[in-house]
Amino acid sequence: MRKCNSMFIGLLFAGLLSPLASHGKQMEAKSDIQALASSPQWLTTKVYIEGAPEVDVKEKYPGVVGISMWDPGRNRYEFFYTDTGLSKYDNGGGGYFLVTGDKTTHILVPDQGAVRTVVRRLEKLDNEEFTYSREVPRDMVDANAPVRIYVVHAPYKGPLKTSMSH
Repeated sequence: MRKCNSMFIGLLFAGLLSPLASHGKQMEAKSDIQALASSPQWLTTKVYIEGAPEVDVKEKYPGVVGISMWDPGRNRYEFFYTDTGLSKYDNGGGGYFLVTGDKTTHILVPDQGAVRTVVRRLEKLDNEEFTYSREVPRDMVDANAPVRIYVVHAPYKGPLKTSMSH
């Protein structure tokens, strides 16, 4: 019993002498996630395959092309078609999202649809560009080998006005 008391007093004393400052990584004053709110709408401007950034392959990956809206305050997102402005919500194009604390992963959790979670590598996120990458089957054909695509977005300034439905 005396040994336990001595150890407890020693640990308490060591705790009192150690500095109270955190040794963890300090977060930036403005989180990158707030950059999503810097534009009411984001437009897919380019899709390319890893190793070939000069070749735009948007036509082969229409499922990732569109206008998107992000609400960091509620962690909600919704996607829209670029030609009509109609929502993709009923086909998995809306739900919750988060950016991990290390700001390297962007995760989507759709409210509806066959896919329940989409994990994307966050490549760049600021007020002018939002780029993520993820592995998908080449040309979005399930039988094809996977490739890493990069999906680039810029603030949308076109005529279509969208609004989040959920």
